[in-house]
Amino acid sequence: MHDRELFVWRNLMEDGTQCLGEEQYLKAETYYIQGLLKAYQLSVPEIVAFTLRLLATVRVRLGNLDFAEEGFKEALRICQEVENAKGMAEAWAGLASVSVKKGKLQEATEEYRQAISIYPSSSPQLRLGMLYADLGQVYTALEEWIRAKQAFSQAQELCRLYGFLKGVAELDLLLGELYFRQGQINDALETLKHACQLFAKLADLVPLSTTLQYLALLYFEQNQMLLAFDCQQRAVALSLKFETSEVFSESCYFLSKIEQFLENNQEAKYYLELSIRFYPKQDIDLALRYQNLAGLLFLTLDFTKAELYYLQALNLFESFDDELRISEVQQSLAILKEIQERKEGPLKFQDKSDEVFQVRSEFTLEALVHLAEFYEKRSNFRDALNCYWKALEKGREAEVATDWIELRVQRVSKRLRKKK
Repeated sequence: MHDRELFVWRNLMEDGTQCLGEEQYLKAETYYIQGLLKAYQLSVPEIVAFTLRLLATVRVRLGNLDFAEEGFKEALRICQEVENAKGMAEAWAGLASVSVKKGKLQEATEEYRQAISIYPSSSPQLRLGMLYADLGQVYTALEEWIRAKQAFSQAQELCRLYGFLKGVAELDLLLGELYFRQGQINDALETLKHACQLFAKLADLVPLSTTLQYLALLYFEQNQMLLAFDCQQRAVALSLKFETSEVFSESCYFLSKIEQFLENNQEAKYYLELSIRFYPKQDIDLALRYQNLAGLLFLTLDFTKAELYYLQALNLFESFDDELRISEVQQSLAILKEIQERKEGPLKFQDKSDEVFQVRSEFTLEALVHLAEFYEKRSNFRDALNCYWKALEKGREAEVATDWIELRVQRVSKRLRKKK
């Protein structure tokens, strides 16, 4: 073996691996191709196989799956010839990653199991834990819950055994998501709370933020809004420091939703405005934020700004041909127009609730129902109920059928009691 060639090969591998870690995949591929040429000159099978695996790995990231598959297969063949069990296991794991990308999930489970079965006990066992974790994620995608839990549990046990607390916490997060998808909410809550404790102990704040948002979502689903608020508020504070602007925007958006359920409309408006300010795209999600903000401004009778944001939402929905959302915004704009046309000069009420009552009293039956639906969609059941009652009164005065309105009154009353 020539020392100079080996030195050059090592430098190429180090440069390629650094680029791989920095997600500069094309540069990494260039270094690995040069490294492979040097590996062939060295004529050491293990070095050739190792280089082939790294080159195949970066090609998976680039989406060149057929080339990646060929590289892993060649690496596997070489390792089988020299009876290198660790190399064979890594090659099988690489083939599994290609199968996952191709959507061949059953093949991926077989390849991961093969990798695990031949992984040598003398090699780093935390890497074996990673293989179990990867297998568990494929089982999760296949909704094979029992097998997924077994794989995650085996991975977690290895992390505990070798003192890798971050791995234990990350697997708690995967198990929590697994329990959630199975509808096992209490298990999911306990597992995610344990993950939060570990991430906080490790001062690993990025995954702590992610886990807190999972917890907030679970509490939200269980209608435990104060607990959801506490978790999501902490997640927002962390995401401001460590996450991208898009992640921070999503965190604020969810916190705004929770505030709306708690009927804290001013706070909800504040976080929704933050979400819009930091959202980096012009797409449907931005349009939904505009629509939501317009609705909050509507509730506070700021009709001028509400109309402005409805129009911004409408412009985006039209650019994406979202007919359902276009119809919703058009109905809201129609209600705004009707309110403004029916007002006789400036309203002179000191009490905002009196002002709201006066505006509602001028609605037609149809407009009242539209407004009630608007409130109900945003889980503002108290205002929705008031509007339905007013619509019911108008319907009876006009001597029209009101059975359908009565059913809505009952439905919203039930949801309001449940919310309390």
